[in-house]
Amino acid sequence: MTVVRRLTTLTAIATTAAALALAAPATASGAPAAPATPAAADRPGVARTAAPNDLLGAYQAAIDALRGFGMDPFLYPTAAAFCSDDATLGLVPAVAGAVPGPWPKTAVNIPGLDLTAVKAGQTMFTFVPYGIAPDTSTVSGMRVAWMNLSNGRSGLTSMGPLSDIVRAMVPAEVPQEIRPLAERAIQDFFFAALPVGGVRAVPVDTGSGTVLAAVFGTVENAGRSCFFLPTIGLTSVR
Repeated sequence: MTVVRRLTTLTAIATTAAALALAAPATASGAPAAPATPAAADRPGVARTAAPNDLLGAYQAAIDALRGFGMDPFLYPTAAAFCSDDATLGLVPAVAGAVPGPWPKTAVNIPGLDLTAVKAGQTMFTFVPYGIAPDTSTVSGMRVAWMNLSNGRSGLTSMGPLSDIVRAMVPAEVPQEIRPLAERAIQDFFFAALPVGGVRAVPVDTGSGTVLAAVFGTVENAGRSCFFLPTIGLTSVR
């Protein structure tokens, strides 16, 4: 199946994804729980607890976090059902976003050092769920199907853990003995605003133009395989 047909199929179930992500009515015996906003996190490596009646709040917090990193949020949220014991239908909400390179943008210019993790002509796609336990050894399962509407490029790419991006952000010229310290500092910076478990990202050589993409797939949550319905977005790459 071509990427065009994949994207067409994914678009057809877009409204289902949006409905699942935002639907969780309260009951008389208890309200649906949703993951806490990024500000509630106290340290890396600790899963966030659920907060009642806050799926919409978690969604907005995730959007704000993505925008804070210079990313374009996708058009609507997504969710995985039967993924958690802390919410109605076990719903775990998530958002996705994209950031065109070069990224991160910095005014620091050090001759001989490339401080960008996402190069010009690349797009980094990111997936951010709320309410997933810290990752173990299983970090595969999320994918991005993308198409550059301007140059015709397309592909289906697997997404990896945030640690892959963290390593890429430390220039190769940094001495090996201090690389772990640099990586930890960058990781702590990300985890101050993003949840710990299930975050996925990947830079893709999309080239310049308008890029349409769909992010979907599975994330492990404390032994459960959680399937997240597709969410679709557009981003402009220079």
